[in-house]
Amino acid sequence: MRRPAPRSLSDIRHPGPSAINRLPHARCLAKPLEISLAEQTTLLEALGRFATHQGLSSAVLDLSGLTLEAFDFVMPACTIDDRHAAWYSDTHSSKGATLESAVAILGIRDGEWFAHVHAYWREEEVEQLGHLLPHTLKVAHQGAIKGYGLQGAAFVASLDPETEFTLFRVQQDDEQSRTTDYNALITTLAPFADLTDSIQELAKELKAPSYEVYGLGSLAGAAFRDAEPMTGLISEILLSANAGAKQEQELCVPIRAVDLEGGLHRGILTAGGAPTLITCELLIMTGSKDDLNPISETD
Repeated sequence: MRRPAPRSLSDIRHPGPSAINRLPHARCLAKPLEISLAEQTTLLEALGRFATHQGLSSAVLDLSGLTLEAFDFVMPACTIDDRHAAWYSDTHSSKGATLESAVAILGIRDGEWFAHVHAYWREEEVEQLGHLLPHTLKVAHQGAIKGYGLQGAAFVASLDPETEFTLFRVQQDDEQSRTTDYNALITTLAPFADLTDSIQELAKELKAPSYEVYGLGSLAGAAFRDAEPMTGLISEILLSANAGAKQEQELCVPIRAVDLEGGLHRGILTAGGAPTLITCELLIMTGSKDDLNPISETD
């Protein structure tokens, strides 16, 4: 039996001790990449092979436009116990769909490649947004995806003491980071860290007039500049295209989100109005990526 939904931020309690570092991060080199995917390809295996061949530690990928065969996914849900702040829904199944907007974080779990995927799609004219189960994803039609391969830092899954979830955590490759120029950093925000405020604070380390942001996560409600607020305090989100800040312009963080009731939300976040629920996994990157040669499976 699931517990009632929280009504305020004070109702959200995580079971473990609060992490001292609320904005853990690691610097890295992010290089643009493009991966061609053949029909019937198992997505996670293809991504892992590519990352291994290219010597990547992790990757952040845009799966928008990719068509998948039948797959499984879950939605945000109330907790099933007295400890965790939230949980996943029962598993849902899709008959297959083209992802209109999707982000995948590729990292390591139990020594193997693993992907955290949030996506928005339409199925039989019904809009959906959910957390896709990576081992169920198979490419339906030949296509290509783009993103950024990372060197010098990685997303590695481990037990997070504060939330008691196994989550991607950032891990610095100290030896490689000393010999690699960096143009980006990755982060996994702690609960209640505001998404927009955190991005602005972390971006200062890049010392660049403009930057881009990619990622996904969960929020405990959200206020938008251009839409009605998301009042539900358990949600899953993905950052939309064009998140970031241009020179002498305000940071813009457009997201898509789904709440406990399956309600969909879309808009540009208001600074200070989007506290993290469990974590947000992000890549923050300067504009210097244009000076880098893209990598592909033919390299």
